[in-house]
Amino acid sequence: MNDRTVNQAFQPILPGDVPPLRPTLVRGEGVHVFDMDGHRYLDAISGTFCVQLGYGRADLARAMSEAASRIPFARPWAFESAESEAYARELLLAVGAPYTRAVFTSSGSEAVEAALKAAYLYQRTVGRPDRTRVTRLKGHFHGSTIQALAMTDYRARRAPYEPLLAGVPASVDPAEGSALEESARQSCALLAETIPGAGLGVAVPPPGFLGRLRRACDATDTLWIADEVLTGFWRTGSLFAWQRLAEDEGPGAMPDIIAFGKGAGCGYAPLAGILIRDRVASVLEGAPGGRFMHAQTYGAHAVSCAVGRRVLAATREEKIQDRVRSLEPRLRESLEPLLRHELVSDVRGVGFLWGIIFRQDRGTGAPFERSLRFAERVEARCREKGLLVFSGSGSADGERGDHLLIAPPLVSESHHFPQIGSGLRQVLDELHRDMR
Repeated sequence: MNDRTVNQAFQPILPGDVPPLRPTLVRGEGVHVFDMDGHRYLDAISGTFCVQLGYGRADLARAMSEAASRIPFARPWAFESAESEAYARELLLAVGAPYTRAVFTSSGSEAVEAALKAAYLYQRTVGRPDRTRVTRLKGHFHGSTIQALAMTDYRARRAPYEPLLAGVPASVDPAEGSALEESARQSCALLAETIPGAGLGVAVPPPGFLGRLRRACDATDTLWIADEVLTGFWRTGSLFAWQRLAEDEGPGAMPDIIAFGKGAGCGYAPLAGILIRDRVASVLEGAPGGRFMHAQTYGAHAVSCAVGRRVLAATREEKIQDRVRSLEPRLRESLEPLLRHELVSDVRGVGFLWGIIFRQDRGTGAPFERSLRFAERVEARCREKGLLVFSGSGSADGERGDHLLIAPPLVSESHHFPQIGSGLRQVLDELHRDMR
C-alpha cells in the first residue's frame, strides 16, 4: 500500500474522526468517567497518567477537606506547614536512602525546572559555574513550560515554539555511548525519562541503560536527573521506574535527583517535586546565598501534601505495588494479541504502562505519514466507543511514528483489560477496512 492509496482512503473519514467539541466530564467512579450527556468511558490512561487510585475516593476527598479546615496555606518563602513537613518525611522514607531532601512544586514541568536549578547550583557551589548546559536525550519529553520544553526532544510539542528555544544543544542518542559521555562532560546535568512515554511510546530501555547513565555522570561529576513524572508512584510496579529497572542492574544505578508529579496527588490535588540524594543535598546546604530554595506560591501546598500523605498510606494499605506486579501479565495478555494486527508493529511496556506502535505497511514496517494523524484517529474512534487512550507520535524518527499509550488506574480489575484490548482491536479493524 503506497502513501497515495493511504491518503485517498483516509480523506473521506477525516471529518468524523476528530470531533470538534470535547465532552464535558461531570463524574467519575472507579475506573470510569461520565460526561454531561450520560456517556460512560473506561479510562485506560488514568486521566493523564495521574489518577492512580481511581475516581470517587472518599478518603482522598476527606484528606483534602480536613487539611483545608485546619490551615489551607503557609507562605513557602517563610514557613513550612505540618502537612508539608510530614509528607517530606514519609515520602523520603518510602523512597529510601540515599535521598534526604524533598522540594515540592505544583506540576511536573515545575519539578523538572527545580531539578535543573538544583543541578546548576550544585556545579556552581563546587566551583564549576561554567557548566550551564544540560545533556538531553532523543525523544524524551520533559514538560510544557519554556525551560522544560527546551529540554524536550518531542518535535510535536516543540515545533510551535522553536524560536523561543534557540541555543539549546542538540539531543543525544543514548545508544551512542561516546557521544553521551562527551556531552555529559560539558554539562551540569543529564536529564532523562527513565522510560520515555509520550515521545517514544513507552520505549523500555534495555538492560544496562541505567548503569550507562550512571557511569557517564560519575566520570565528570555530572548530575543524573531522572524524570519520573509519568512513570512514578507505582505506575511500573515500583515507587519509581528506575527502582524497577535497577532490580536487574544492582543498587548503584540510582539518580542524583528524581523529578516526580502526576500520580503523587492521584488527580485530586496538584502535587509534584524533586527528591535529592544526600551527597548533592549536603553541597546545596552551603550554596551561595544560602540553602537551595524553589519556592512558588502553591509549592508545598498544605492541602496537596495532605493528599500526598493519604496516597502513600492508601497504596500501602491496598498493596498497590504487589497488585500492579501480579496483574501486569494479565494486562500484557490482553494487549499482545494486537501484535498480529496489520497496523501494529510493536506492543511493549511494564507494569501498568504500555505502548502500541503503529505501522502503515507490514512488509516494510514503515510508519504512517504524520499528516494522516493516524494515532489521533484511533484515539477519537476509541473515545466514541467509550474507551479513553492517549495518542502520540515521533517514535520512528522524531516526527513520524504513531503510537498509543495505555495506562489504566492501578486499582483496575483484571476484567477491565480484555475490554481495552478488544476495544482497540475493533477500532483498528474498522480503520483498516476504511483504508482498504
